Amino acid sequence: MSIAELLIEASLFIIISPMMAVYFLVGAAPVSAMIFMLSRDEFKEAKKYSGPESFLITVGASILAKLVLLLVFWFVTGRNILFPDVSQMNEIFHELYGDQPELLEALKRVLAIFPYLMPSILVIYSSVEAFLNYSLCGRFTKRISPSVKNFPPELPEFKLWRFPVSLIFALVFASLFKYFIDIDEYFEISAFIMNLQIIIDALMFVNGLALAFWLMSGFKFRRASKVFMCIILSIPFFWPFLMVMGMGDSAMNFREKIKF
Repeated sequence: MSIAELLIEASLFIIISPMMAVYFLVGAAPVSAMIFMLSRDEFKEAKKYSGPESFLITVGASILAKLVLLLVFWFVTGRNILFPDVSQMNEIFHELYGDQPELLEALKRVLAIFPYLMPSILVIYSSVEAFLNYSLCGRFTKRISPSVKNFPPELPEFKLWRFPVSLIFALVFASLFKYFIDIDEYFEISAFIMNLQIIIDALMFVNGLALAFWLMSGFKFRRASKVFMCIILSIPFFWPFLMVMGMGDSAMNFREKIKF
């Protein structure tokens, strides 16, 4: 269990609920175990995994662990532990926004559709969790045991991350598909497309962020300038621009075209 994991669990415990903190705490253990297993010599002798392959396996372990736990918590508590009680939330909305019927109706629609976004939320959270475990495990190993090599298998530098252009085609397909189906009649298909679009949007955001870091390194930004740019890029206003940058880099590979 990494320090980042402990911070996440503490935040969930304080901000959301102890039950959800326990859920994610138990679900994180198989992720750490998978990282350890992928780094074992006897395991690598059977099949040598690269850093990205090992990381994807770790993400899969995180998702699978949380799905199993979700079923266990459903059996014990009788509800989806990842989402608040709908009736309770409606009461809160009525108390806070009862005098604003349009806003109240919009919040109810968001609350009604939120459970259908669980697949994309679970994938994104599991990926972030696995990345924190994976990268911090490597950093601590290098610092504590410098003699240990490739534990876990190293990932490429973040500034070099770039996702395949096929994701853009999938995003275009998902965006256009919504205009050719009746959402009410084919709600399951629409929910699948919506989750797919959210996941690809998140990947393009990461691609754009990696490109931004690559540009900062290429222009030799000083440390203070990098910190300032990171603060600027953390503002939600700039997130769509990062997504566009990621899509452009995925399609055209700016790292090959721009020379420093």
